[in-house]
Amino acid sequence: MSSAALHRLRDRTRAFGGSHFVRNVATLATGVASAQAISLAFAPFLTRLYGPEAFGALAAFTAVVNIITPLATLGYANAIVMPATEEGATAVARLSLVCAAVVAPVVLIAVTLFQVRLATWTGLESAPGLLYLIPIYLVVVALLSVADQMAIREGLFKAKALAYVSSTLLVNIGKLAGGFLAPSGLVLILLLMVSKMLNYLMLLARVPRQGAFEVRRWLGTDGIRHAAFEQRDFMRYRMPQGIINALSFGFPVLALSALFSTSVAGQYSIATLVLGAPIMLLGQSVLEVFFPRITEVVRTSPTSAVTHIQRATLGMLLIGAVPFGIIALWGDVIFPLVFGEEWLRAGEYTRWIALWMASVLATRPAVAAMPALRLQRELLVYEVVITFVRIASLLVAASLGSDLTAVAVFALVNAVGYGVLLLVVFRRALGIKREQEYA
Repeated sequence: MSSAALHRLRDRTRAFGGSHFVRNVATLATGVASAQAISLAFAPFLTRLYGPEAFGALAAFTAVVNIITPLATLGYANAIVMPATEEGATAVARLSLVCAAVVAPVVLIAVTLFQVRLATWTGLESAPGLLYLIPIYLVVVALLSVADQMAIREGLFKAKALAYVSSTLLVNIGKLAGGFLAPSGLVLILLLMVSKMLNYLMLLARVPRQGAFEVRRWLGTDGIRHAAFEQRDFMRYRMPQGIINALSFGFPVLALSALFSTSVAGQYSIATLVLGAPIMLLGQSVLEVFFPRITEVVRTSPTSAVTHIQRATLGMLLIGAVPFGIIALWGDVIFPLVFGEEWLRAGEYTRWIALWMASVLATRPAVAAMPALRLQRELLVYEVVITFVRIASLLVAASLGSDLTAVAVFALVNAVGYGVLLLVVFRRALGIKREQEYA
């Protein structure tokens, strides 16, 4: 390589390493990596204490609450980064919490009416009263969502990362203690709720109590009507999309539990949990940092949006190739070796799930860009179609009598679906670039 080429490479490397975007992603990624490292360090001990049935019960409960969670703020919390002014952002925060205050009692009524059925789905027949914690969970999630989005808007990525790491450590210590004292799905479910509350409280403790983080400014109804109108796309498209997305990913847990066993659901949940760690490590960090960045790019320099998305997507593809490639080849050997022989089936699942997770990681920048590109309606249509395909493919594959076939088909359908989504985003970004060039 020539001296000039080396200098150009060095200059580009320095510029890349010195950019605000890279530093912000690195901050969040470091925090999430630490949290995931903590969870993975505890996992081999927890899987030997609790067993597939306990994790299956937790997975089923989590599937139910994740389907309901987008209702907590009706999707408005995700719009906090959108307004140009601080007052506009706090108005969206107030709107989000008002929505939670309305939705939680409605969910409480629904739990009362369908308690027996929900208890059967989640494996909580022995303690159905825990379902009454769901409305409380929604309120806590709403508070955490508002605090998280405010931190993202204000660039307080370090505080957000530290709060997440601290709460993860404490909750995993609690899981370990619970595993020695009373290893059951009920303990894991209770600690799931504790983790959200700890995360919220620790985040508030680390941010300045001023400006957008004056919590009293989040209370009340001032400006919420205007905020609801301005950010209505988040309620009309992002909230249903979130519900449908959670349904499509939660359905396999509920279906595997109903069609096969709670143990099978537990095997699947651990496989997706472990392989989801790289997604949490970089995917969510990129999503949260890239969202405000691409929003500003589309607003000020729309012709360069496609370049930003392409570069970020290529970076995610290269990063995910090695870990997911290894799992796709040898997951059935690695998984039981690390987590115990009882989890051999989960290892067989991971060989297929790795392909799905690699596609998730690669499309994080594109998904982050969709609100700025005004693709929320298309995202909702996509989620409706892909959810139908996911559910249908899983049921058809499960009818063959093999849980492994069902998981493999479901994973492949997801990988193809994310590829289609990526093409939709690129097409819109290229269309905007052409419009600006010809204008």
